[in-house]
Amino acid sequence: MKKYINLYKSFLLLLVVVMCHSCSEDDITDTTLSSIEISTGSIYPEFNPETKDYFITSLNTLKNIQITLNDYDHSKKIYINGVRVQNKITSLKLNIGDDIVIQSGKNNETSTKYTIHYLPSDMPKINVITKNNPSDGYIFINQFHLSNSNPNSTNYIAILNNDGFPVYYKKSNNQIVNFKYFETNTNQKRYSYNDNTLGKIIVMDENFNEIKQLELLPNNGHGAIRTDNHDFVYFNDYHYILPAYVNRPGVNMNAYGGANSVELIDFAFQEIVNGQVIFEWNSANFPEFLQHTDPIYYNQFATRPKVDYFHFNSITIDPNDNNFIVSARHMNQIYKINRTSGQIMWRFGGSNDDFNLTENKIISHPHHATILTNGNLLLFDNGVTKIPKQSRLVEFAIDENNFTATIVNQYTEIGRYFDIMGSAQKLQNGNYFIGWGGNITSQVNANKSDITEVNANGNIVLDMSFSNNPNSFTYSYRALKYNISF
Repeated sequence: MKKYINLYKSFLLLLVVVMCHSCSEDDITDTTLSSIEISTGSIYPEFNPETKDYFITSLNTLKNIQITLNDYDHSKKIYINGVRVQNKITSLKLNIGDDIVIQSGKNNETSTKYTIHYLPSDMPKINVITKNNPSDGYIFINQFHLSNSNPNSTNYIAILNNDGFPVYYKKSNNQIVNFKYFETNTNQKRYSYNDNTLGKIIVMDENFNEIKQLELLPNNGHGAIRTDNHDFVYFNDYHYILPAYVNRPGVNMNAYGGANSVELIDFAFQEIVNGQVIFEWNSANFPEFLQHTDPIYYNQFATRPKVDYFHFNSITIDPNDNNFIVSARHMNQIYKINRTSGQIMWRFGGSNDDFNLTENKIISHPHHATILTNGNLLLFDNGVTKIPKQSRLVEFAIDENNFTATIVNQYTEIGRYFDIMGSAQKLQNGNYFIGWGGNITSQVNANKSDITEVNANGNIVLDMSFSNNPNSFTYSYRALKYNISF
């Protein structure tokens, strides 16, 4: 009899377990969550079970992301984008534009939904004006606001597809610019941007995780120097070139019609290998610059206590001979600088131009100068001192032995003028990709497209603009396109 009683008790216990399991599947009333974490960024506002809608500081569709529910309990029915959660950490690859919807409980009165929206509410919208068979690839931009009357501290870096949709973005309250992609000479994928608030370059790995913050090293009697935000060159994780603006106070400028104590802003850069400076260059070692700065800045030697006479904005390596190519906006010049001696090999443009540029070949306040593999010089010409003021992308065939230059191709539009920033890129298929930069003095120009891709015949194949907030203009310092896979 005792045996049968024990069997009966075991049966009752099993029945209770089954009933409880059934209860957990169908009738659970505790559906709350106390925390939600996303691997790519921080959600905001801070999680509160009573708040149902959230945004996130960084998100992407390019890589799998991990969603962590710290109080996950198998007895609760929790779904992420309609799929039942099985573990504390769920790996998910979002489709473009998908929100993250976390539902705790079934579709009844006890169900609770939390939505993490894919796009932040304050991210400027990208508008596609023209799309007509553009090249394959992804567009790297930064979005920041320029306004004298309505400053906005929120900035973004983003990767866009050809439909203008951000497949990746990162939000920051710092001023972040110059978002770039590198394939290193050690076959690694790297992303970078310049954080002008920190004065450092941020390097991210192939999963967009930050791995380095770079600044110039102590050398030649000076200490560490904050990195300038305009550009840099990255070979691999242990080899790079960093630029900087360096203040030189108390310079007597009487010889140039200026005051006897002026603070000059010099340009310097370092090539660094394995944490050691192997080359350092400084514009202060070339007094000639002071007499060849653009005349619209020249009178500042007498009227202002601080003068940016050079204003570097790009540095690259000539792929044909490995020397430096530097663009100086306030000199109206592009320089080739010997990578061993530091001496200037040639000056393209400006008042002491080696190429004797005339008429339409003259450049004004250039940006983003690069030497192509065929030896041609490509740049964005802002056209600040031209009449009429006109911005353009222009490619020159240059003869470095005879110092001649011929315009191979250029692209501009009547009335299009952006006085600051800008980029020029030649794509693998021969198309040109233009980041138009910015203009905060003209509402007409500010509302024109910000990104344009044209074919070799000058036909627009892709044209995009950013939405502007009232009294504030949204710009990208550069816009670059890469045909890459993730």
